[in-house]
Amino acid sequence: MSVSLGVDIGGTKIQFCTIDAELRATPLGMTPTALMRRGTTAFASDLAALIRTMCPPDVQRIGLTLNGILDRGDVVYSSLMGGRVGFPLQPFLREKLGLPVFVDDDIHAMAIAEAALGAGRDGAPFAMLNLGTGIGVGVFEDGRVLRGAYAAGLISEQTVYVEELGAYRSLDRTVCGRGLREVYAEIAGEIADGVTIFERARTSEPAALQTVAIFCRYLGEAMQMISRFYHPARIVLNGSIKRSADVFLEPALQRYHSGLEPSFRAEIIVSELEHAAELGTLAGRELRDLQ
Repeated sequence: MSVSLGVDIGGTKIQFCTIDAELRATPLGMTPTALMRRGTTAFASDLAALIRTMCPPDVQRIGLTLNGILDRGDVVYSSLMGGRVGFPLQPFLREKLGLPVFVDDDIHAMAIAEAALGAGRDGAPFAMLNLGTGIGVGVFEDGRVLRGAYAAGLISEQTVYVEELGAYRSLDRTVCGRGLREVYAEIAGEIADGVTIFERARTSEPAALQTVAIFCRYLGEAMQMISRFYHPARIVLNGSIKRSADVFLEPALQRYHSGLEPSFRAEIIVSELEHAAELGTLAGRELRDLQ
């Protein structure tokens, strides 16, 4: 019997799953984020209607994660809702849906799930690096996720200089799905998604190989930055891009190790968790206690 509905709102898709009492997540479906009224708080009303449509009748509670800056269930900033909005999303959805609703940002929720169910179960300090449409890092230490005031880990706007393009770019436009698309478009003059770019790199297409090389270089440097800032025992890679680790992980590790003092180096692993964001928000009271 499903007891919870998990909802993960990303930049390109909204993903649904059910979570049972044994913490097993079962995919339920997804819808493109582009179908919602983006850039306005009307996004929340569309979201409530979509959740009502997707919610099985036996669900007892709902957990939702959002790619943005949140503070105790309130959306401080989200490009999907129009920027700096200060919108009380958690109470809004509770009222509209008539069920307990728990809202968190995807990065910190994923780190909580990793701590309880994945690579952080031994209690060692770790950093969870989310590589999806965007990029972010959640740090877990001493039984808690590091949140700062409420938005620690949003490294997406960190700037790097991409020599091949002769331009400064943010990590959000370099080391993530959005970045892969943009860099490939500049090099190849063609639009392709991350999955396609990695597939073309496997066949040695020159533009794809160059794009992936740029991605790997700055992924390695992003991991160096995380190690210098937080000194975790391990860095755990999650997000949709992890499925292409066979293409990018080895060269990214070479970049990570070069120029980084051995005492700062962390173990780099790929997460085995699926639906980590939904699990971290919802799957049992023991996860929420870790916050």
